[in-house]
Amino acid sequence: MIKILLALIIFAAPAAAQLEDVNTLRSSFGMAPVSAEEAARLDAALPKANPVQTPLGPEYNNPKKISDELAQLINDHPKTMEKVEHRVIQLLAHAHAKGMLVPALEMMLRNPLVQKFLPPLPPNKREDYIKKFPRMIAAQLENSGEVPGKPGAEGWDKMSERHTAIMKSSRYKATAKAPSLMSNSGYLAEVEAMCGTKFKAGHAVTPLIDGPASFGMREKLMREAKKSIMLMTWGYYDDVTGKATRDLLIAKKKEGLDVKVMVDGNISNFLGMESLKILEDAGVPVGRFTDQARPYDGMHSKLLIVDGEHAIAGGMNIGDKYSHMNPSAHKWRDTDVLFSGPSAADAYNIFGYTWNLVARSQGHSLMYVGAPAASAGNVQAALVYQRGGQEPAIYLSILKAIYGATSSINIENAYFVLIPSLKTALTEAISRGVQVTILSNSAQSNNEPILTAPIMESLAEMAEAGANVYVKNGETLHSKFLTVDGVFATVGSYNFHPKSIRHEREVNLHVLDRQFTSKMEATFQNDLRSATRVTGAAQLGVAPNPLSFLTRRYMFDQL
Repeated sequence: MIKILLALIIFAAPAAAQLEDVNTLRSSFGMAPVSAEEAARLDAALPKANPVQTPLGPEYNNPKKISDELAQLINDHPKTMEKVEHRVIQLLAHAHAKGMLVPALEMMLRNPLVQKFLPPLPPNKREDYIKKFPRMIAAQLENSGEVPGKPGAEGWDKMSERHTAIMKSSRYKATAKAPSLMSNSGYLAEVEAMCGTKFKAGHAVTPLIDGPASFGMREKLMREAKKSIMLMTWGYYDDVTGKATRDLLIAKKKEGLDVKVMVDGNISNFLGMESLKILEDAGVPVGRFTDQARPYDGMHSKLLIVDGEHAIAGGMNIGDKYSHMNPSAHKWRDTDVLFSGPSAADAYNIFGYTWNLVARSQGHSLMYVGAPAASAGNVQAALVYQRGGQEPAIYLSILKAIYGATSSINIENAYFVLIPSLKTALTEAISRGVQVTILSNSAQSNNEPILTAPIMESLAEMAEAGANVYVKNGETLHSKFLTVDGVFATVGSYNFHPKSIRHEREVNLHVLDRQFTSKMEATFQNDLRSATRVTGAAQLGVAPNPLSFLTRRYMFDQL
């Protein structure tokens, strides 16, 4: 249903008389204008819409009134929406101008007239769909720059041109079979400029491959904690893992430790509500991340910091599909990393900084930020924090690592969606003789249906460009790591998809260490054994699809 609605807004053929208005609308979605000749041809091919609009009276300042009319229009015109396109656009524009777009669309999606058009989903997934989709539309409208008072986001082509120019302004140039630039101190200084932080010595770093390894270590660290436990997670589930973690956190709180939990404020409205309430009732403060200036941003980062000395980062949320604690639940493939040393102090400070953004408004005490760094080993590492609305520090530093590669790049990422600067960097690496290997989800293993087509199309593009491309068999791949030339590895929450740049807070640990990187490369090779090699678009089932085009053009920022 919603795809029909979006298709109406973007792809409905304009009558020549409304060409200027329609091209303004198309421009707001990053689409090229149509000519008068194209408009005339399309206009002749479709039934005529009535351009006369009934003015909206004060009763339309109620989101229910707008939602009811939208639902009726969709119900009455499931195959001929072009006949009512002007009215639908008028209603949506009014709703957004009055700050009612999200509630109006949520009510519309719950209307029985519209429910029959929704995809067949279990109740929890349907609720997820209803909650997320209106916010995605609203976010995209604001990103377009067409909303008064909202400057809009930089276009992907312009951003990519600027980022590529930054990469190519380096004093260093990678060449095949030469030493990796990721071992060159001068080049690493340029990487640090992208990170916004420096590589520091004094770390102990251990990969945690899959849930049993990570959650076993999490339990050990929390049970042995003497001072504090700080848990930051995108999602907290009411399941076996959520309850076990909840009980342990409450037990440590009763011992007198400083225990805090921080979750994404949007997701926590309908995920983990029982466990979060029990934690709060037991005296464990729960912060829900929101940013009033950027209401569509999320906190996708995952951190566990114990006593300010030991930390875990990576892709795993608090739930059975990550931990594998429940034998009857799904068992996703995921990766975390355990680290001690200066970056553990940085993790504590990142938690504190994020906590303090919402603490007072949610009735919590502020945290002290400025934990001292302590040496724990001899590995160089940097903890990189990325926020929406700022230069994407994780992405740019990874892009810099790709430009510094001379022999190999291994990418394991759940959601691999190309943006122009990433495609340029990887294809140029292939051209200079670097072996590029990519592992992501297959159409069958991917857990986010809206991302399936963009992932498959991106993988097909890279296979045709000469990359070694693999897709996961079986359970979902949720892991996010990358290695370069056997000397550099990064593990964290960052996904190679647009939303991680536009709207998410992410945390990755960058590591400069051959031994650690070797372990990650071995993990990568092992994961390839549970994957299928892809040679082209046909193998992935990629074919021209108007809905895929719609998603890429209208909702790309939200993928």
